[in-house]
Amino acid sequence: MRLSLSLLLAFSLSIPGTVLAADLSGHWQRSNGQAQIAFAPCAGGQSVGVCGTIAWLSPAVKTKARIGDKVFYDLIPDGANNWKGKAYSPREGKTYAATLNLKGTTLYSRECLLGDRICRSETWTRVR
Repeated sequence: MRLSLSLLLAFSLSIPGTVLAADLSGHWQRSNGQAQIAFAPCAGGQSVGVCGTIAWLSPAVKTKARIGDKVFYDLIPDGANNWKGKAYSPREGKTYAATLNLKGTTLYSRECLLGDRICRSETWTRVR
């Protein structure tokens, strides 16, 4: 049993282009502490990969966003600890190209319009 598991692991690591991203699932809090996003596999519909929905909002925040709004979607692995997909801003009603990078318990997101001409970044910390 251990030999077959070792062979399977060695085989999967030898396939060119196969890079596993770390686990993105769980709850992540925005650096300003005003929101948390829950990342999980996208549920049905037209989305693929991983999606992020608003799981918590500070009562002090005045926003159009609501708990349950999908703000990250179609996130697919793009190398070790990296994902590419889309981000939606409820405040602006715009969709951005998104890249995420995980370093330990810190997640860095970058959302851009017009290629890399108009971008913003955010830092997230895993809370569970």
